[in-house]
Parts: sequence; C-alpha cells; structure tokens
Amino acid sequence: MAWNRVWDPFGELQRLQEEFRTMVEDAGLSVPFLAERGGSFPRINITTGEDASVLYAEVPGVTLEDLELTIVGTTLTLKGQRRPGDEIAPERHYRRERGYGEFGRSVQLPHKVDADRVEAVLENGILRVKLPKAPEAKPQRIAVKS
Repeated sequence: MAWNRVWDPFGELQRLQEEFRTMVEDAGLSVPFLAERGGSFPRINITTGEDASVLYAEVPGVTLEDLELTIVGTTLTLKGQRRPGDEIAPERHYRRERGYGEFGRSVQLPHKVDADRVEAVLENGILRVKLPKAPEAKPQRIAVKS
C-alpha cells in the first residue's frame, strides 16, 4: 500500500498546539500567545534611512496602556497584552485564530539609538516607532588633505 502524503512534523505540531489552545480556552483559562503561524507576534517591518530607523508593528486590539517599549544597546523589546474582547463567548469555538494574552518580541536594530529622541505612536492597530540614530552611529565625514 503506497502513501501519497508526506508526513509534515511541523504541521503536526501546529495542529497539536491549536488543539491544546482550544482545550485550555474551553476550560475557561487564558493562554498566552503561542507561536503564530509563519512568524512571531507582533509582525513587524523596519525601515532604515540616513538619520533614523522606523519600526512598524501590527498590534490590533492592543491598547496604549497595554504596551511597553524598552531599548538596551541595539536591542528593542516590545511587550504587551491583548485582552479578550466582548466577542469571546462561553460557547465552544468552531475556529479560533485570533489570540490574546501576553506577548513579547525583541529585535536587533542596525544601529545604536538616541533613546531620548525616540517617538512612538499607536494608530489604527499599527505601532510606529521612530528610532533616531545615536550621534556615534551616524557617518562622519573625514577631511582628506594633500
């Protein structure tokens, strides 16, 4: 008897994780974010320019009060909590992909940051963090003499 399907251990782990999450949540317990399919939460983009980098993070359903940003050296850490909304009913879910609970993510930045000039704005579920380069991280022009 030939098998036409190749065993996918990672897909099997994701299926077990979803079953575990459903079982625990059906018991009325809160489950912190488990690894999301295809990456970590929150999903981020980082752009960089001559004077600063900008981090964009998707944090739908997260309030300003539930976010915390810290920077140490070139590592930016974003922590927070997404609380279950009113749509979380006591019934058993048919499908549940929107997670809630505590989350945290650290990213390595391409340069040192002037922490006193960092600006962060949360709007429409998108966190925008402007990370100005520290003076020592900016290119310095060197005069060439003959």
